[in-house]
Amino acid sequence: MKMEEHNHQNQEIVTALPTPDSIYNVSNETAMNIERAELVLSYIINQGIDISEDLVKTVVDSKFMSRQKKWNPEIEVKFRMAYKELTKIIKPVTVDSLISSRPKPLSGDGAFEKMLGFVGKKQRNAFSHISARGYTIGTIITMVCLLFIQIYFYIGSTRLANITECEKEIETKESRLSELLLVKEVNDDNIAINNEYERVFSNILELDEKRKSNIEMLRPWTKRVRAVTLTGQLKTDSISTNSRDFDKANTAIVQEAKSYVWIIGIYILPLLYGVIGGFTFVLREINEEIKNMTFSDGSNVKYLLRILLGAIAGLSVGLFWGDIEHAQKLGLSSLSPMLLAFIGGYCVEYLLQFIEKVANMFFKKYDPENQKKEKADSDKTQQ
Repeated sequence: MKMEEHNHQNQEIVTALPTPDSIYNVSNETAMNIERAELVLSYIINQGIDISEDLVKTVVDSKFMSRQKKWNPEIEVKFRMAYKELTKIIKPVTVDSLISSRPKPLSGDGAFEKMLGFVGKKQRNAFSHISARGYTIGTIITMVCLLFIQIYFYIGSTRLANITECEKEIETKESRLSELLLVKEVNDDNIAINNEYERVFSNILELDEKRKSNIEMLRPWTKRVRAVTLTGQLKTDSISTNSRDFDKANTAIVQEAKSYVWIIGIYILPLLYGVIGGFTFVLREINEEIKNMTFSDGSNVKYLLRILLGAIAGLSVGLFWGDIEHAQKLGLSSLSPMLLAFIGGYCVEYLLQFIEKVANMFFKKYDPENQKKEKADSDKTQQ
């Protein structure tokens, strides 16, 4: 009876043990690594890199052993060691970057592939080239938007500058006209004074007409900005030129235009220039990575964050540039905020290092540990 129970237990143990096929089956991860090892081996051979025959033999044997279902632990150990050596040989190139640089077969003739123009092709471009194309398209779209907004900003700011210049000249002419009027009251028969008075008065009328014409040209400019920002229509838009409130309406238009020019010039344009700076850096770096075959899936995350940081850097420059008079005192008047925003977007790491240094210098005084250290140093010096 005991003998039968013992045999039954042994039989259960044997049936619980895995079969030889399950022991020596190649796992999905190992099979994928074998394919990757082949890709690495092809790259090494194409680049003419020296490699030992044992490594090549191990990869080839592993490939055929896995297909013939003769896989065993000893082969797997040799393969993993060989795969490790292959990844060291190709550095700084990685397996992921080689996969990203390899063209991939198309999955079918779906709508997305038709949109990208892949119909009739057997394979799509490598992931690295598709990413480079996407960043190029993004750069072009951003540049077109930037160019449009820059031109629109230039039109508005030029008209505002003309209005301001006319107002200053009118003020100067009016003061001169007041002086001539006093002289004319004393000596009304002076021909030279009368001629100058008429000339100055005529100049004032011409300048006033020029100012009004610039304001009229500025009116549709502000309307378009309002249409984009969905801020609605002003009451001054419906005032006629013969109305008594026309001068008040002109003043309102000028003030509104100054606000829009300030917002565009200090915030929107620096932000876009920062984005362009980030895109410029990305295009430069991605070109080098594709050429050196070091582009991988993780590069996209790095580049997208770089563009976002470029936008933040550009916007930061615009915010810091708000105090124009202070900037001129610092000797930065020759550099426009757009140029600094582009440089900040391109070299964002240096801008962040500068901000960190300023922050450390500012908050160092309020650090409790630093205060204790300074107090201890002062006590030592007193002793």
